[in-house]
Amino acid sequence: MERIIINKSLKKSIYFGILFIGLMGVPMHYLYSLTGESPVVAFISPVNESVWEHLKLHVLPMAVWWSVSFVVLVRKGFVSFPKWFVSFVTAFAVCPLVIVLFYYTCTGALGIHSLALDIFSYVLGVTLSQLFALHIYRYADSGSLLFYISAIIFTLLMVAFIVFTYDPPPLPIFKTP
Repeated sequence: MERIIINKSLKKSIYFGILFIGLMGVPMHYLYSLTGESPVVAFISPVNESVWEHLKLHVLPMAVWWSVSFVVLVRKGFVSFPKWFVSFVTAFAVCPLVIVLFYYTCTGALGIHSLALDIFSYVLGVTLSQLFALHIYRYADSGSLLFYISAIIFTLLMVAFIVFTYDPPPLPIFKTP
């Protein structure tokens, strides 16, 4: 019985998370300009129209959603922190990966440039990352090694988002089209 409750609670959290993260990405796109180009907001919001900067659309919404979900689910006794953290980092890393792969497949391989497809790539990235994270939570062994690897990956991603905002390498992903 407990496993069914855990799965239902986690599923609800994941599905609502798709909606929340997807919708909150919209104001994140404009947050930097709305705050008068705040250097603090630059860490979590796009500062230009490059592909790299748009990968930050999920950073704050995903962190907020997963944190709130953890607090709610842990109070109900339905979540393990190590498994939750590994799943969160999985979603956090998979989302930008899906966006980049989709974007460069459309633009680079197929020569298609479309705002609608750019938006779709974000929705697809959020959806697939959340669903994959649910799968990881259910089936992955989140022992201490995986937990520490996840902590390193999360730290590296956050450092990259911060450093490359102010000092982007001369690569196409960092250039404004």
